[in-house]
Amino acid sequence: MIVENSVLQPKEVNAIMTQAASLIGELDGWIPLLSQAPDALTHYYPHLSAVYHRLKAGMGSSPDVLLRWIVVPACAPEKVLIASIDGLSDSQMVDQDIIAPLLKTTKTPESWGEAVITPGHVHAETEWDRILQALAAGNTLVFAPRLDKVWVVDTVTYRQRAIDRPQTEISVRGPEDAFNEVILTQMNQLRQRILDPHLHFQQLTIGTRQHATVAVAYLAGVANPALVATCLDRLQRVDISGHANATLIAGLIRDHPRSIFPTIRSTERVDMACWNLLAGKVVILVDGDPFVLIAPASLADFYRTAMDYSDAWYDTSFVRVIRLVAWIFGVYFPALYIALTQVNPNLVPATLLIITLGDHAALPFSPFVEAILMVLVVEILREAALRLPQAMSTTIGTVGAIVVGTAVVKAGYVSPQIIVVMTLTALSFFSVPVYELTGTWRVVNGVMLLISAVLGILGIMLATLFLGGLLMSMTSFGTPYLSPVAPLRLKDWKDYLMRTPWASIRSHLSTSRPLSATWNDTPTAQEPPNLKKSREHRR
Repeated sequence: MIVENSVLQPKEVNAIMTQAASLIGELDGWIPLLSQAPDALTHYYPHLSAVYHRLKAGMGSSPDVLLRWIVVPACAPEKVLIASIDGLSDSQMVDQDIIAPLLKTTKTPESWGEAVITPGHVHAETEWDRILQALAAGNTLVFAPRLDKVWVVDTVTYRQRAIDRPQTEISVRGPEDAFNEVILTQMNQLRQRILDPHLHFQQLTIGTRQHATVAVAYLAGVANPALVATCLDRLQRVDISGHANATLIAGLIRDHPRSIFPTIRSTERVDMACWNLLAGKVVILVDGDPFVLIAPASLADFYRTAMDYSDAWYDTSFVRVIRLVAWIFGVYFPALYIALTQVNPNLVPATLLIITLGDHAALPFSPFVEAILMVLVVEILREAALRLPQAMSTTIGTVGAIVVGTAVVKAGYVSPQIIVVMTLTALSFFSVPVYELTGTWRVVNGVMLLISAVLGILGIMLATLFLGGLLMSMTSFGTPYLSPVAPLRLKDWKDYLMRTPWASIRSHLSTSRPLSATWNDTPTAQEPPNLKKSREHRR
């Protein structure tokens, strides 16, 4: 083995000497301590000199970790160690509510949490892993001499953006507030809407390094206890190092983690989360992610929007029919075009066949190749419009589609019919209310294209049967994915393809098997009196 000679710079030597001195100081403090308390590495032991060296050699080596010694009259002449993180801890709260009272108190350290330290959340810790985790989260630690526990004071300051309008689930009518990234604010937003003491939050921590806080919200007495227990059990089994967000957690706890169909819905709207809580579902909040998760979620839940419950019933019903038609166009229209022009032309009327084949006579590519080419063009335009700044994305999306569509037809690469087919297909995909389901239907559309190019109409029928069987076999937290179609639940059809008037809807959907689904006991209004008959009666 060849070792290259290198000369250390004076700055590097000084840095190594400083680290070595820090390590030696820590060892000097811990060697006598370990002889007295062998479990001092995991269990807190009140030896403040060793504690200081341990913090200074670990987290304290970072410039944002503040370690401060103060003289407290009750502990004099020994000092008290205060540890906090600059930026995560509220410095004004640390100075006014912790250090200032300690400098004046004569009470013993055992009573500081109840009688001296004034912030609302104060508790004691004795395990080193929890102590360091509390410090990393922004809490302030108070180490007192001869006290076998550490006071952990909640001085976390939350830096958050203002509550804004929804960006991906826009509606014309209804509330316009969305969740932000702070989980405490998310809880407050739900409590502000649901003034019910039965609204409960079960909080747990996920991640061995990032330590992301996750909360499960549900209405006790409405949500099925088995659903809540299943959700908590799956979350507790999540074992990741970090980078916890709503999408990642949903992929780890859902019923079919390898399926392209999402079985947990995400939303950024507060009103949608509240509506599902009232229906007996659970809402999973993830700190650092403005999207919350709703479980269980059937396929029909991904097509229900907040505007469906803010508009008139007839308008909502019409829009839902349009979504169904758009789904048919998006999944089947390109495949049917390929099958009828390339594999089964005998099923096309003669007049339409002549027009189609006439346009294809001088083209170099088959209809299947044209469709694949236009799919790539549409996806490239969509990705470019998504990545560009908002002021430019609208322009590039509109102008690019017009220029490319016109240019490829004039150049003789594709036929005008395929432009019409792919334009309707792309617009149909944009009608899906929930973004994660758009990618699913694009994959299904691609599979339909491939099968139709080989087997034609027969392939489309076989693919449809396979897709139906696959969806009927799927579940979301034990709930059938195609509910209320399979199994058939006629009571839930009042809010399925159409939405009936509010007076006829007496209960929430039975998808989540709630303990109490009734929410509307308003008596049906009687017909207004006939004014003409009333006047005749007076005469």
